[in-house]
Amino acid sequence: MAKGEISINEVLCRGCGYCVEFCPRKCNEIRDKLGPQGVLIAEFTSPDKCNACGICGWMCPDCAITVYKYADTQTAKAA
Repeated sequence: MAKGEISINEVLCRGCGYCVEFCPRKCNEIRDKLGPQGVLIAEFTSPDKCNACGICGWMCPDCAITVYKYADTQTAKAA
């Protein structure tokens, strides 16, 4: 299975929470961190659960999320 990681641009994030609400694996949370705009922003909190499905990036109205997908090297070697 592919693994993923996301990067949240704190300058663009307005803390709408769509990435939190729509992530099927619950990899993001709104935490007690204020962004430059003075709002609570999302944080990528569970990289071990992320499979880089990209839903968080699609749902972000501000294009603040970049999704990185990594191939599982153990599966690739076994094939």
